[in-house]
Amino acid sequence: MFWFCAALSAAGVLESVICSCLVAEFAGYWLHRLLHSDKLPFLSRNHVAHHLLLYGPTQAMRAERYKDATHGRFSIGNVGLEWLAPSAVLLALCWGAMCVFRVRAIYQVIALANLVVWPFFTFSFLHDAMHLRNSWMARLPIVNIWFRRARRFHDIHHHSLNNAGRMNVNFGIGFFLFDRIFRTLATRHRPLNRKGLALALQRYRLATPLYPLGGERTRGGEAAFQ
Repeated sequence: MFWFCAALSAAGVLESVICSCLVAEFAGYWLHRLLHSDKLPFLSRNHVAHHLLLYGPTQAMRAERYKDATHGRFSIGNVGLEWLAPSAVLLALCWGAMCVFRVRAIYQVIALANLVVWPFFTFSFLHDAMHLRNSWMARLPIVNIWFRRARRFHDIHHHSLNNAGRMNVNFGIGFFLFDRIFRTLATRHRPLNRKGLALALQRYRLATPLYPLGGERTRGGEAAFQ
């Protein structure tokens, strides 16, 4: 036990946590972009079902219960294979890089643990809360300021399609550092691109209502956002 404590330092733990969070956000950002690029059609189709069938641009963004897009297929919790498979590869690469650079074993454990916990917090727990009508995070003092802003950015992600039928802004979930760096941050809603929506539905052979299914309407009268 003494050896374990002596092997740790506050600076080392903090550095491991911060660096692993940044790596997780960076990897999550690019993985999310990949899932919207259709470069891996099987993975993209699984992901866009959430965007076009359950929480489509013309549908309510929030419901009493989260509508799980992974129902009937392999998942851990509600995180589907389209996230799990690439994440496992990235996790192995991070471990390999730490071994190459001879990072001490205890800090490897801390970093790898955080590389698992942080993405599950953002892409599962936090993401699901954004699609709940009465999430406790929206009512908690101080936290609700950040949460409502992040949720609005995520709503914009769901609503914004380009002419190729791809959602191309706000790939972060709760934090948008890399959207700012790579200039994919949108802070305002756009009018719904119905041509893009039709192309997306055709590409993935999906069918979804073209009118809102309840909830509040935006100023443009399109999707339902809170």
